Amino acid sequence: MKRVWFNGQSEQYFMKCLSIWMATAMALFRAYGQTSQPTAVQVNSQAPTYLYGGQASKLEGDVKRRGGDNFAWKGSGAVTWKVQIARSGEYAVSLCHAAGQELQIASSGGQLNYTVRRTEGVFRGNMAYEIVPVMGSLSLAAGKQTITLSITNAPAGKPLLTFRSLELTPLSAKAAIEADKQEARRSRASTEWLSKAGYGLMFHWTSQSIGRDGTIKPFAQAVADFPLDRFVEMVAATGAGYVLFTVGHAQPYCPAPLSSWEKYFPGRTTKRDLIAEMAQALNAKGIKLMCYFPTHVVGKYPNASSKEFSHMTTDILKEFGERYGEKIVGYWFDGFYQCFEKYPDFSFRDFSQVCKAGNSKRIIAVNSWIYPNVTEWQEYWAGETASPVELPVNGTNARGPGQGLRYQALLIMEPYWVQQKVEMPRPQFDAQTLGDYISGCMKNGGAVTINLGIYQDGSVDPRAVDVLKGLRQRIRKEQLGAATRSL
Repeated sequence: MKRVWFNGQSEQYFMKCLSIWMATAMALFRAYGQTSQPTAVQVNSQAPTYLYGGQASKLEGDVKRRGGDNFAWKGSGAVTWKVQIARSGEYAVSLCHAAGQELQIASSGGQLNYTVRRTEGVFRGNMAYEIVPVMGSLSLAAGKQTITLSITNAPAGKPLLTFRSLELTPLSAKAAIEADKQEARRSRASTEWLSKAGYGLMFHWTSQSIGRDGTIKPFAQAVADFPLDRFVEMVAATGAGYVLFTVGHAQPYCPAPLSSWEKYFPGRTTKRDLIAEMAQALNAKGIKLMCYFPTHVVGKYPNASSKEFSHMTTDILKEFGERYGEKIVGYWFDGFYQCFEKYPDFSFRDFSQVCKAGNSKRIIAVNSWIYPNVTEWQEYWAGETASPVELPVNGTNARGPGQGLRYQALLIMEPYWVQQKVEMPRPQFDAQTLGDYISGCMKNGGAVTINLGIYQDGSVDPRAVDVLKGLRQRIRKEQLGAATRSL
């Protein structure tokens, strides 16, 4: 989880990269012979196909891959993909990018002229990714082809575009694709409780969490020794409405005796069911429990086949959901923008149904980081922001990442996610800063989750707890006042 190169940069850095330079771009779609290497991207005739920069067979000019699998484009250059068109037809084109650029798109079926709008969202500048539709369509014949997106006659070294993918959508399946999206939206479980809770806490308590003395116990022993009563009392003192707790992270360790997890990761489960005990103890205090899953780790990405990835994920989530039922109210799934790039035929419809096992009201978030939603089959925005971003509008983001989903921003109290250092730095936020942001989010229908550094013995920084106690005094007082005025 988490891209430090993004979270650690200053706002000034990203604003500096915002410069938009107009140039001419041309996408050439041309056939190539049967002797080409069999590395073509299969273009689906029933669903959108995403051509990611990382799948390109050739890069030319100043087009460079960055952390997070996007490409900084400066000056003239080109990106070429080899593709296999399954069925001849008209295909709509969209670009997933940040910042704006004038484009020309041509194929044997004609030419499209379109000025890409300036992208917007909760992130700024060259982090403001949207999927931008290009007016018109392209006629693509069945068979092998290359697709080249190029920018020509541009000033050398000038930032033009930050590019993620080119999307091809078969017009013949457009109605069915839209119907699936509408069904996903109608089937969403209610997220009202999340906005009413206002804020909660996340804990990356993992197999890599360090002890105060610098040692790390074996995971099973750490689970057996976890001081749950002390942990729950600390959470209650902060006024948090919910906890988001890790089930596995960089390493596939599960703090519970799940047979499916043990099947795929022998020796990495525990006798103590910390999840069940935590849910019961938190629920007794009126605090809800959600769980974080590292989908890429659980599904053994990228080594597993698409079928194996889906099977392992389904197997574990079905047992987990049925085991804990209504005790677990939500999931937060990491790594999905990478996984979906690797497994484009993954069924989010089926995945959503599995996530409801044992609790039809359970809500899920599928993390796509700074990129637009990978699916409509989810309820709330994963919101990996690290620091405060723009406030929600009517409970959601109007454009870009999280659009249409319940707003939930995930912040970090320390400048990292997992406590792997003996020293605990001072909190990054004070009660005033957090209070202003959370109050604004709640008034606009959103929620905020704060990740706290936690040692292996379950203890956290008392200074961070003091900040949260101050936050509790303000936010819960405001809630009480609002409730009184509504009577």
